Amino acid sequence: MGLRQPAARKRGIRLISHETALSTEGIVCTAVSPRVTEWIPDLLAELKPHTEGAIRNCTATDPWRASAQLLNQTLPACQTIDKKWTDDVAEAVAYTRAITSLALTYGDTDVDALSTYHQQRHATLTDTVTTIGTGRGPVNADLGALAKGPVALHRELEDHPTVLTLLLDGDAWTSLTDRRTGVRALAAIAVLADGFDVRLVASPAVHRHLSKRYPNWTECHLDLTARRDRSLHNHSAPTVEAAWEAIRDLDTEPGKQRLLGHLSADDARRYRDLSTDPAIDIADGTVSRYVLDLETRELVTIGRRGQHNTVQLTDLGQFAVQRCLDDDYNLVHPDQRRLDQRLTGAPQESTSTVSPRRAGRETPTLDERVATTGNPDADADYVQWLTDPTNSPDQLHERFSTVAHDDAITLVDDQPDSFEDGRVAYLSHTNDETLVVLQWGGPLATLGRLAGALLSEKALSKILSPSRLGHEFEAIANETQTYPVDRILRRGHQVGWYSDAETTYGAWRERITTVRDRLLAQVAELTDSDDTAARSDLFEDLHGLIASATQLYHAAGIDLTTTLRVPDTDALARNTTHLQDLCTFLAKTAPKQSAYGIHSGYRMLFEDRPAKLCRRLPAETDHEGTMDLTMSWVLAGPTITELHDDITAALSTELTTVREAIADGTEAAPILEIPVVDGTTYPAIRRVIDEVAMTHDAQWTPGERQRLVRLCLRSFGPADTRRACPYDVVVSLLRALNESRTPTLAAVERAAATLSLERFRPELTPTATKLYATLLRADGPLGRSELIEQADISASSYDRRLSDVRDLDRVTPVQQGGHRRWATTTPTPRPKTPPVTAWLPANSDRPAPPLVTYRQSTTPAGPTGPAPDRRGRDVRGGWDRHPPLSITTKPTGDTDYTTRPMTTTNQSRQPNSHAHQLPATQDHPNTMPPTTHPTTAVATPQTQLPNGGDQ
Repeated sequence: MGLRQPAARKRGIRLISHETALSTEGIVCTAVSPRVTEWIPDLLAELKPHTEGAIRNCTATDPWRASAQLLNQTLPACQTIDKKWTDDVAEAVAYTRAITSLALTYGDTDVDALSTYHQQRHATLTDTVTTIGTGRGPVNADLGALAKGPVALHRELEDHPTVLTLLLDGDAWTSLTDRRTGVRALAAIAVLADGFDVRLVASPAVHRHLSKRYPNWTECHLDLTARRDRSLHNHSAPTVEAAWEAIRDLDTEPGKQRLLGHLSADDARRYRDLSTDPAIDIADGTVSRYVLDLETRELVTIGRRGQHNTVQLTDLGQFAVQRCLDDDYNLVHPDQRRLDQRLTGAPQESTSTVSPRRAGRETPTLDERVATTGNPDADADYVQWLTDPTNSPDQLHERFSTVAHDDAITLVDDQPDSFEDGRVAYLSHTNDETLVVLQWGGPLATLGRLAGALLSEKALSKILSPSRLGHEFEAIANETQTYPVDRILRRGHQVGWYSDAETTYGAWRERITTVRDRLLAQVAELTDSDDTAARSDLFEDLHGLIASATQLYHAAGIDLTTTLRVPDTDALARNTTHLQDLCTFLAKTAPKQSAYGIHSGYRMLFEDRPAKLCRRLPAETDHEGTMDLTMSWVLAGPTITELHDDITAALSTELTTVREAIADGTEAAPILEIPVVDGTTYPAIRRVIDEVAMTHDAQWTPGERQRLVRLCLRSFGPADTRRACPYDVVVSLLRALNESRTPTLAAVERAAATLSLERFRPELTPTATKLYATLLRADGPLGRSELIEQADISASSYDRRLSDVRDLDRVTPVQQGGHRRWATTTPTPRPKTPPVTAWLPANSDRPAPPLVTYRQSTTPAGPTGPAPDRRGRDVRGGWDRHPPLSITTKPTGDTDYTTRPMTTTNQSRQPNSHAHQLPATQDHPNTMPPTTHPTTAVATPQTQLPNGGDQ
C-alpha cells in the first residue's frame, strides 16, 4: 500500500478510514469522548501555540490594541458600548484578550523565570484560553463562546485552516446512555469545523453507531458519497420520514419542541428575544445549547454575521413543525396528524377557496371561536393570541383592525357572543399595529384587563421586545429629537415607573411587571368593594399604568386599537348606573391616551398639579395643531350605536374642562378631538371597502365600489336601515379576495353567503336565507328537490318561503328539460345617482348652526377684558376672540360619519377617579338639531354667543 498524500485543506468535517486518502496530520486529539469537558481543554491547549503564532504573524503592536483590532473583525458588536453582552460574547472577548496577551507579552518566554505575579497571570490567562465554551470558563458560557472565540479568530487569521484530527473513543460512544451528551459533543465538532479542517478517525463500528443514533448529523457531515459539499442545508424537498427522523427523539425535551414551534422560516429571531419569550420559557443560557442541537439536526440555521446571533427554521424544520408538532407543540407522529386532519379538515378541497355551509354540520362561527376562551383557572391564559385554525392570523387581525377609525371611538352594531370567561383578553399584532380585544366587565375590571394585556408577558416578549425598544430604549429615538431618550420618555411622554434606576430595558421590565402584578391583585380585591377611597386610588394607578403603556407603544411607532365587546347592550342601556359606568369609563380613559409629538396630551391640557406641571419638556404648539390618540377604540354590541349621544355627552363634559391657563388663553395648547363615529353607515362602509382595496390592491372602479357599498348595506343590515356590520363586510371581501385579485360583485355576494344565517340577509327568514345562499353558491340552476336537499330544509318550508326568494333581484326562473329551475343572474349596475343620497337625512336641507371648537387666540394674552371664570365662560361676551368654525350640512369627501345632537354642558372634573358619577344631563336651551357633520368632542371652554346663548 502506497503512502497517503496530504489532502488539500478546507474547513469542514471529513471522515478518515481505510477507504479514504486523508492523513492524520496537524493537531491530534486522542480519546475524544462524548463529554466535551474531557477533550476540549486538551485540544485548546494543543491549539494554543498555533494561535499565538498566527497572532504574532499578523501584528506586533501592544496586546490591548491588537486584541481590539481582532475583536473589531470577529465581534464587531462588542465595540458598541450601549449593547449588553451575552455570556458567549463576554467569554469570547475574554479569550481574545487572553490569547493576545499570551502571544505578545509572554511569547516564547520561560515561564519559570518570570516573577510570581507574571507566573500567576500566565496561569490565569492559560486557564481562560483552554476552558472557553466548556461551561467552565470565565462566565460558564456554552459552545457559542467557542464559535465566537477561537473558531472566529482562526477564520480571520488563517487562509489555510489548521488541521484538527479527532480520534473517537469507540467504547465511550457506543456505551453512552444519554443521547443529549452525544449531541452536544457532535455540536462542538460542527462548531470547530466552521474554522478548522476537522478530520474524524472512527472505526466502522463507531461509524455505524453514529449513523444509527445521530443520522442527520452523520448524513450532513460524514456521508461524502451522497453529498460532496459541506453545506449544512439539504436543498432537496423534505420528506415526512426525514422530518420525523430529525425530531422523533425530542419527545422528552419539551423546551426544544416549544422553541421549534415559535420559530419561522421567514423571519430570524434573536437569541435574547427567545430567552425573554414566556411562551417558550427557557433560560438565557439554554437557548444557545438548544439552537446548536437543532442546527445539527438541520432543523434550524444560525445567522452569525450580524451583531447578534439569529435563528430561523430550515425547510426541513418548517416541514417538521407542520407535520410533527401539534398546536400545543407536542410531538405527534405524521400518520396520526394526517388522520386528525382527515377527521377535522377543511370542508373544501382547497383551503384557499370559499367554503359553503354544509347542511347538518355544526361548524362554529368565527365569533364563537373567539368567545371560546377556556378557563384561566384551569389551563387557559388570561391573555391569549388572537388566532383561529380556519383563518390566517393576518386575516383575523384585519377583520378587527379595518373597522377602526384612527384617533376616534368607533361604534359597531354587532352580535358578539359572550366570552366563556370574561377575564380573558386577546392580543394580535403586526409590525406596526397591535390590537387588544376584551369584554366589558365594569370600569375597574375592564381597566385591569386592558393593563394586563398591554403589559402582559406576551406583549413584552413579542411587541415591546428588547429588539424593538433597545437595551436603553435607544431604538425609539430619531435624529430630529434634541433630548436624550430618558428625558423624552420621562418628561415628554410622561412614562411612569421609569426612574434613573430603570433606564435599561431589563430594569424597566422588572419594575413595570411588579407594578402590573400588584395592581391586578388589587383589582381582584376591590372590584366588588365599597371602599371608595381605595378604588379611587386604584383607578388613578391603573390610568397611569395604561397611559404609560400606550405612550410607549406610540413612541415605538405602534398603532394601538382596543376593541371593547358589549354583548348585552340592551340590558346595559336600560340600567342607568351601568350606562353611566360605561360612558364615564370612556370619558375618563380615552383623553388620557393622547399625545402631541413627544408630549403627553393629557398632561398638556388637563393636568393642574404644580408638581406635575414642573416635570414637562417645553412644547412648541403650531397654530391650530391637533393631538393624536395613542389608542383608538371600537365598541361592538347589538345596539351600541344607540349609545352615541350618551357617550358624546360624557366626553364633552370631560373635554371642556381644560386647565385654567389654557381656557383663558394664557397658555397655548393644541386641540384634542375625540370623534364618536357610527361605523355602520354608508361612508363608514365605503371607508372599509377602500381600506381593503388599498391593502390588497383590488382594482375596483369608483362605480364598482359604490355598488359594493349598496350590496353590503343590503346584505349585512336590517331592511331599510341603510346600515351594515363592517365585520361582515371585511370577512366577505377577504374570502372573495382568496378567489380573485379583484373579485366581482357576484363573487363578493357568493362569499357573503358563507356567513351564518344571522349575519347574511337578516331581513329574510332563516329558511329564505338558506335558499338564497344555496342559489348563490350553486354552479348552475337548481330545481325544487336539489334546493331542498342542499339547503337542508323541508318541502313545506320550501313551498312557504320560495316566494320570498324569487322576489329578490338576482333570482330568476329558467327552463331546463321542461322543468322550472332557479338560478341567480349577474348583478347589473343601477342608474347612476349621487351616492350621498343613500345616507342624507330627510331634513338635511336645513342649515346647521356653527360648531365651535377651542381655538387659541391670535391676540397677545393680557388684561384686554374681564378674565373668564374657572370654567372658561366669558362673562361679557368676547365672541370676536374665538371665531366659530362652521361645518356645513353638505357632505364632502372628508365627511365620514353621521352624528346626532349633542350638548356641551360644563360639569366639574375629577381626574383619575371613577368614583365621580356624571349627573343626569339636562336639555340645553340651545341644543343642536340633527345635522350631518363629524361629531367631535373638543377640548374647549364654553363660549357665549352674541345672542346670549351658550355654545
